[in-house]
Amino acid sequence: MSERIKVAFASGTDDLNRRLVARMCELFPELPLYVVSEFPPEDGEGARWVRYHVGRSFAENWARARAAFAGKRIRLAGVLLVPNVPYRRMRLMALAMSPLGFLGVNENLNDFMLRPRSVPAILRHFAWRIKNYVRWQVRPGGWLYTQLWRAAHPREWRIPLWYGLARLSGAFHRHSRRDPAEPDPAPPAGVSVVIPSRDGRDLLSAQLPGILRELEGLTAEVIVSDNGSGDGTAEWLEREHPGVLREVSAAPLSFARAVNRGIRRARYSHVLLLNNDMLLDAGFFAPLLHAFRTVPDLFCATAQIRFPPGVRREETGKAVMARTAPEDFPVRCEEPIPGEDLTYVLYGSGGCSLYDAAKLRALGAVNEIFEPAYVEDLDLGYRAWRRGWPTVFVAGAAVEHRHRATTSRYYTAAQLDAILEANYLRFLAGAVADPRVFRRLWREALWRLLLRARHGERSALAGLACAPRAALHAGPRADGGTSEELFLALAGGGVAVFPGRLPLPGSGAAARPRILVASPYLPFPLAHGGAVRMYNLMRRAAADFDQVLVAFCDRLETPPAEVLEMCAEVVMVRRQGSHSLPSTGRPEVVEEFASPAFRAALRQTVRKWRPAVAQMEFTQMAQYAEDCAPARTILAEHDVTFDLYQQLLALGDDWELRRQLERWRRFETQAWRGLDRVVVMSEKDRRLVEGARAECLPNGVDLERFRPSGRPPEPRRLLFIGSFAHLPNLLALEFFLREVWPRLEGATLHVIAGARHEYFLSHYRDRASVGLALPGIELEGFVSDVRPAYERAALVVAPLVASAGTNIKILEAMAMGKAIVSTPAGVNGLDLAPGTEFVLAKSGAEMTQEITRLLGDPAARQALEAGARAAVERSFDWDVIAHRQAELYRELVS
Repeated sequence: MSERIKVAFASGTDDLNRRLVARMCELFPELPLYVVSEFPPEDGEGARWVRYHVGRSFAENWARARAAFAGKRIRLAGVLLVPNVPYRRMRLMALAMSPLGFLGVNENLNDFMLRPRSVPAILRHFAWRIKNYVRWQVRPGGWLYTQLWRAAHPREWRIPLWYGLARLSGAFHRHSRRDPAEPDPAPPAGVSVVIPSRDGRDLLSAQLPGILRELEGLTAEVIVSDNGSGDGTAEWLEREHPGVLREVSAAPLSFARAVNRGIRRARYSHVLLLNNDMLLDAGFFAPLLHAFRTVPDLFCATAQIRFPPGVRREETGKAVMARTAPEDFPVRCEEPIPGEDLTYVLYGSGGCSLYDAAKLRALGAVNEIFEPAYVEDLDLGYRAWRRGWPTVFVAGAAVEHRHRATTSRYYTAAQLDAILEANYLRFLAGAVADPRVFRRLWREALWRLLLRARHGERSALAGLACAPRAALHAGPRADGGTSEELFLALAGGGVAVFPGRLPLPGSGAAARPRILVASPYLPFPLAHGGAVRMYNLMRRAAADFDQVLVAFCDRLETPPAEVLEMCAEVVMVRRQGSHSLPSTGRPEVVEEFASPAFRAALRQTVRKWRPAVAQMEFTQMAQYAEDCAPARTILAEHDVTFDLYQQLLALGDDWELRRQLERWRRFETQAWRGLDRVVVMSEKDRRLVEGARAECLPNGVDLERFRPSGRPPEPRRLLFIGSFAHLPNLLALEFFLREVWPRLEGATLHVIAGARHEYFLSHYRDRASVGLALPGIELEGFVSDVRPAYERAALVVAPLVASAGTNIKILEAMAMGKAIVSTPAGVNGLDLAPGTEFVLAKSGAEMTQEITRLLGDPAARQALEAGARAAVERSFDWDVIAHRQAELYRELVS
């Protein structure tokens, strides 16, 4: 007979979901409770969680739930019927699975079942729902209320009408204009400084001495585009600065027209566009010119912008384009991160940026459709990126900006805001070539204007009004060049570049082979075994190779000094984590690390450094192999992932594991075929690799750092180290606490669980139930130095039930001269001798017996400790492994 169960389908808000689970616990208390929800339930003692993925199809969620309920009959299926939450398919699933057990619950926890006697309750529910809907509609904010209010105020119909017309005009926007020609030969080397100025004699008098001082020793010229000034600027320049060239216009021109007059007159290879309200810091030009020697095909190097003391910093020079809140302008300036330099940005500020003069002229200089100012620099940078010409932020060149010192004389703040909105729409219509990108940005821009117009902002009203005219301008054709989606991701504020130790490209230093490392994590701090391996091998490789690291991070910040010291450059990419990944044919972890920003950063880094070898750490990074061309490629398989899933599945059938195993096997085996080498941790793993040449470079240990201390351990103290981010570690601890720990009297178990261990305990609660609130258990999170923990331990336990790759913590314990009791999985891939180098236990009973024996027999324990240290000295020295890795690099380079 099928087991009867009850299921809570958490299809409401968080608070209501908690109340539903509590209510379901009260009903039929003798039945086991399952909870189907997007997030782990907080309530419901003993409830089993069945995860619901909003990013998956109905069929996938149905199959997962049916597998969880296999052999069971749903007696009661509680479902929250709450509007405006994205769980309609979950409710349909509950109805389809158990129509007779369906229990509909509203916000007040009133409920009904699909029974004839429940018809009055069902009718009351729908009547109550309709009444609430009507009540909402006739209140401020409701659709009906809004339409009636507009009928009484006909003038307010202009907002939706303008919005609708703007959307319609965007749908018919044409992409037919051709890009300008390729650049002409570069002019003579030097710098032309172009300064537009209108009635800015006082500003120029403060600015020019510093400019001329900074230009000493350079081939240079200064051109002031005197833009309809009435303050005697031209006469003052002729008298005080006769060497400064003057381009005089009797009538005031827009910023773009004034600048272009100076650009046409410029004679040298680089043009600095400088507002007259910018004061240069000392050493301004050298970092900008160095950027052009360092970054291939560089179009623009933009300076860091500071403001006078006491003035809020409105610009920084680090300009990015990223959508935040729907009402926010999409382009913003971010605070530079200490130590970053040459980070890719979308454009350079038109008020303090150095441009490649030939490329600038090839683009037709500054677009003169932007009247009177604003957005020209965004348009210029975007058009350059489309040609494959990047812009970078240069932290070492800085200016002090006296913001709007000129424009604020002639326009109010409201007028300037309206100009900005109109010019941004002109930019979209005139610069964005990819139709899909245009439609997305246009739609977002109009929605932002609509939201702000509803609040009565006149600049937003003006923007909506001018949108149809802006869309009439023909946009450029997509020419198959640089992907706009990729460079927008690169310049979206999620990538930062940090110079490491020299040499840099173009520095003139003797060239060494360059190795690019692409990693899902930083190699320091040493928070897990993968970081330990990367750090130790990269630190040793730095003696012979120039290494460039491109790595994901959770937050953009200055990399640790330990990383910078062993790299020529570190590129950090912020990972946009999500609990709801798209449903594709690839494993979830691969999708978790699928990032347009990382792909774009990798391509730009390859273009900049031209590495001979690109090494991808961990299986999921194999998706970026094609982006590393033409470098030779290596995949470091820290573990063969499908092998791990096979082991997990052998412990117990699970629908999700079977699904992920199938996808991992397909992804991993296909990835191997596109690589030059696959590096594995053991001979066992090497035999699993098909279709590619595999090299075994085992894990190792730093024999100098990890040494026996000679101090006696604490009696009956056990140590388990394993990050809870790795599911096998949780399964190991679950096994140990269930099968071994209850039989050990008077012992202490020290658990080092790694960073964010509370989160991972909750995240994996549907796979592992680990109760750590037991006497004798000491729990720690991330520990930067684990050696004291090893010193205190009498024994190290490794009770893994599934494992792939090899366990670095085993090697560290051996190097510390510790006796180890391990399951076969705990020493997976390590060619160790049981009985002399560690103790093998194949069951919970055997592990209990061996731990008890060794705790009571110090001589036997000391013999194991000596054998363990001798084994790592013989076979697992990082220095030896690093030498073999260097030989592999040289083989691929040659």
